[in-house]
Amino acid sequence: MHSKRVFLIVPFILGYCLLFTCDSEQNPVSSGNETYVTAYGAVTQVDDYPLFTLTYTADYQFDAYLQTGDIPFYTSITSGSKNYACTCFSAFGDDSRLFGRNYDWPDHATYFLVFTDPPDGNASVSTVDMTFFDYHRNESPASSDNQRTLRTAPYYPFDGMNEKGVAIGMNAIPEAQTPYNISKVTIGELQLIRLVLDYANSTREAIALIQQYNIQMEDPPIHYLIADTSGHSAIIEFVDGQMKIIDNTDPWQVTTNFIVTGLSSHQNAPCWRYKTAYETLNAHSGVIGENAAMNLLQSVSVATTRWSVVFNMKNGELQIATGRDYENLHHFRIPNDK
Repeated sequence: MHSKRVFLIVPFILGYCLLFTCDSEQNPVSSGNETYVTAYGAVTQVDDYPLFTLTYTADYQFDAYLQTGDIPFYTSITSGSKNYACTCFSAFGDDSRLFGRNYDWPDHATYFLVFTDPPDGNASVSTVDMTFFDYHRNESPASSDNQRTLRTAPYYPFDGMNEKGVAIGMNAIPEAQTPYNISKVTIGELQLIRLVLDYANSTREAIALIQQYNIQMEDPPIHYLIADTSGHSAIIEFVDGQMKIIDNTDPWQVTTNFIVTGLSSHQNAPCWRYKTAYETLNAHSGVIGENAAMNLLQSVSVATTRWSVVFNMKNGELQIATGRDYENLHHFRIPNDK
C-alpha cells in the first residue's frame, strides 16, 4: 500500500533573443498566504505576482494517459506565441548539482508550483504557467471553473525536479521535426516532462523513456535540458525527423531558444543569453553555489521573465523568484524518503 506523504512547502520572505515590451499587469483580488481547499489538493498563495503552490493529492491517471496519449479529462489550451526567450543550465562543478531556469513569456498570468506524489512514480515539483488555460485570474483557485483547470495541472509542467534528483526544463525553438513510429503511443511535448519527472531516476533513464514514445510538438515547438545528480546532463532536440542527444562534455550545459545541434562553438551562438550563461559557467568551471546560480539567472533575465528557479538536485530544495524580484526568494523542498 502506498502511503501518501505531506510535502514540506515553506515559503520564506527572504525564439529568439528578443527584447519585449510588457502589457499592464494587474494583481488578483486576493493576496497574502491564504490557503484554499480544492478537490485536487490544497492551494496556497505565496506572493502577489501571483505564485501559488498546489499539493496535488488526487489521481491524475498519468499511467492511463501513457497507454493512449489521451488526457482523461477535458482541458482547453490556447495557442502559443512567437515572442519567447527562456534560459536553462546545468552546473556540476566541484560538489554542486544545480539546475537553473528562467521562464520568459510575454503574457503575464498566474503561476503554480505543483507538488505531486503518484503511487507508482516519483514525487516531484514542477511549475505551470496558467497563460495557456482557461484560468480566471481574479477568481479563487477553489472556484468551480478554476478547479477544472487545476485538475489537469500535472499534465503541463514547464520545468521541474523529482525526488531522485532528475531535473528538466524546456525552451521554445523555431522548429522541431519528431520521428514517428505507428507502433508507439504519441504524447505531448509537455507531457514528456511529466513522463521524466514521474518515472526517470537518471538522465539516461529519461532518454530511454522518451524513446519509447512519439512526441507531438505544439506551437511553439521546444527542446529540453535534462540533468541528474551524477553530473550527467543532455540536450534533447528533434531535427530532420531524428531525436538528437547532446551529452555534456563539461561540468555544465546551457540551452536557450535556438537549435544547438550543429553548433561548433559557443561563440557562434545566435543568442546573448546563451553566451553569457556559457561564459559565466566556463569561467568558474561549473563551480557555482545556489546564490551565484540565481545571480546568473538574473544576468540573463529580460523584461518578460516570469520566474527564475534554481533546483538543487542533491537535496530536493529549490528557490524561486517571480517577476524578477530577486530580493525576495521563496524556498521549498520535496521529500526524498522512498
